[in-house]
Amino acid sequence: MKKIFTFLMIAMVGFALTGCRQRIWDELDELDNRVTALEEIVKKTNSDIAAIQTILNAIQNNVFVTNVITTPDGYTIQFSDGTSATISNGTDGADANTPVISVKQDTDGNYYWTINGEWLIVDGERVRANGHDGQNGQDGQDGQDGEDGQDGQDAVAPQVRINEDTKEWEISTDGGATWVSTGVIAEGQDGENGSVIVEGETLFQSIDYTNEDYVIFTLADGTVLKVARYDESAPMFIIVDAPELIQIEYGTTVEFAVEATNVVEYLINVPEGWHASCININNVLSITAPAKDLCHYDKEGYIAITVVSESGKMSIVKKNVMAGEWLASVELRTLTFEDNNVKFTPYELEYFNNKQINNWSDLIAEDQYGDYILGYGTWSGECIPTDDSHYSWYDENNTFLAHDFPLNYDSYCFAGGGHAISNYVSSDYAEHGNYMYQLTAYDKDANGLVTSGGGHNGSDNFAVHYGYYDGSSWNQTTEDDLPAIYFKDGEARVIDHLYVCMTTYEYYCLYEGNGLTAPMGEGDYVIIEAIGHKEDGTTSKISIRVADYHDGVIDDWTKWDLTALGEVVKVNFNIIGTNDNGYGFSQPAYFAYDDVAVQFPGETIFR
Repeated sequence: MKKIFTFLMIAMVGFALTGCRQRIWDELDELDNRVTALEEIVKKTNSDIAAIQTILNAIQNNVFVTNVITTPDGYTIQFSDGTSATISNGTDGADANTPVISVKQDTDGNYYWTINGEWLIVDGERVRANGHDGQNGQDGQDGQDGEDGQDGQDAVAPQVRINEDTKEWEISTDGGATWVSTGVIAEGQDGENGSVIVEGETLFQSIDYTNEDYVIFTLADGTVLKVARYDESAPMFIIVDAPELIQIEYGTTVEFAVEATNVVEYLINVPEGWHASCININNVLSITAPAKDLCHYDKEGYIAITVVSESGKMSIVKKNVMAGEWLASVELRTLTFEDNNVKFTPYELEYFNNKQINNWSDLIAEDQYGDYILGYGTWSGECIPTDDSHYSWYDENNTFLAHDFPLNYDSYCFAGGGHAISNYVSSDYAEHGNYMYQLTAYDKDANGLVTSGGGHNGSDNFAVHYGYYDGSSWNQTTEDDLPAIYFKDGEARVIDHLYVCMTTYEYYCLYEGNGLTAPMGEGDYVIIEAIGHKEDGTTSKISIRVADYHDGVIDDWTKWDLTALGEVVKVNFNIIGTNDNGYGFSQPAYFAYDDVAVQFPGETIFR
């Protein structure tokens, strides 16, 4: 009996948990649907605002409606200057929580934006919905025309959004730089069961295109806007395939095809320093931006083309223009040596029993000195002679930087120089400041010898360089034999920067010395040198001082800017200094580096 009771209790709990999980999923689905609905309302509202301004521009510039196209979602209105406005159908329901944005004409003849029936006020001023036209100058003496008056400020089309935190509608009049709450809550509750109401209305009440002479737009607050229909006596002027903003490089000219109907006269107004002309009113519009070194010019503004028909009807076509230059932005890709940033194809180290390399950490030696993976043999210090197999890595599909142990002393071995991957760090340079810990970077915050968190910015892995050239017979024969990083795909690129720090071995010897070298004394220093190789075979050098008798030794990851090398295909690294025991540079020739950033072309921007 107890077993039956226990089984029934477990079953009841299971049913309860299942029901709870189902309720949670239902609530998540409801939330997702609500967010989607709100996003659609915001999108539709911003589209309606843009449509209202397009209609006002048509009224102001005597532009005519050429066509009204009905769509499943609403209407597309086409105008005689080639522009169009899209108006979406709204949702039914009187409980919509969308602010009523509209326009109202004031006694000065201009339209201003309103919100919920009140003027939209920014910085104490109403926001104009239609632009100013400049006043023509008075005729001067001897028949010379006076100067044109100044154009008024361009009209502003507000943007709206729903604040994710407050759930209030917000409005912006500066392109989204700043937002002000409207006080309207986008989500309301029905009060009965706590469910959320999400409804929205179009900013348009109706569109009447049955009239032969006008298309009549009635906004949600009752405001009526009338745009004349196109007829055969009216001019039509379309700039084919012209963007809303025409961007032209300084001092250059662009041309656009035009389509003109019933145009007998035209006049083109341009910003200061600009030139525009119609080679043929029915053929090409040519626009020339001012030269960059011109004393006075407008960087941006609009070109206004006034066209007149034989019957005297007029239309104005406006296009925004901007002078500038196309600049290539830079994308930085970084070689981090971290396993979570592996982009290379797995490969094998043939000499190391075909060891599979799937991650950066697979390249870390278990024994910092004498490990077979570093090219050592069966006993410490013996190197493996080979012609075609050696320690190597390649940051494929990312920076494309690669490294191979150089061939020195007839072998590919870390004892002859190289860049080995490591994660060893320590603050105890007295304990770990010898060649047996040659892959250990100095980390003043480490507690003993650790293998995590010691890389730049708290990462785990980094590379350790060993190798130097000072012209003596005791090391590499040329600079080209120094360990290097190179672009394996053969492309020349700018290495923006990397981060360097000292190893514990180097750190100890600089301060304490050992049987092979004296510590730093008066005038002593150590520098790391980078030798960049360009595509044309030329080289350049830059250096960073990492130790100085008076300033001490760097004790943290330090950024090193390599941009002065320019575009390179390869960079050799050398570590040199003043300490000399009679056999050349006597300090340990080690340093650690991490987070190598490489410049790649980004998006081209106009400014």
